[in-house]
Amino acid sequence: MIFYTPADRDRTLLPHDPVKAVVAPRPIGWISTVDAAGIPNLAPYSYFNAVADRPPIVMFSSDGMKDSATNALAIGEFVWNLATYDLREQMNLSSKELAPGESEFAFAGLEAATSRRVHPRGSRRRRWRWSAE
Repeated sequence: MIFYTPADRDRTLLPHDPVKAVVAPRPIGWISTVDAAGIPNLAPYSYFNAVADRPPIVMFSSDGMKDSATNALAIGEFVWNLATYDLREQMNLSSKELAPGESEFAFAGLEAATSRRVHPRGSRRRRWRWSAE
């Protein structure tokens, strides 16, 4: 058994922190959101998973307040999309940091579909209220 502390690693042996590689394979959450003005955003998140089945709940975790996290918190909704093997190149393209207002959908050559369960384009903004009940 070894004890590993990321900040104290020998960077000559481990130039990249291996924590992301510890759990593998790890599912990718391809998260789409819209901001309050209705501008869409699409990005892959490797810290994504299902956390409950009744009700069905999925989560993603952002390293900093990127557009997806900012939009999801502001609007209260996000959509998880399945990044299949056939869409791997588009998924990788959607991870690029683009200028504000530039569409990851267009950059990756994807057409956004209308959501069936959430309210896209910021049409019904709401904030989630968490409680311990």
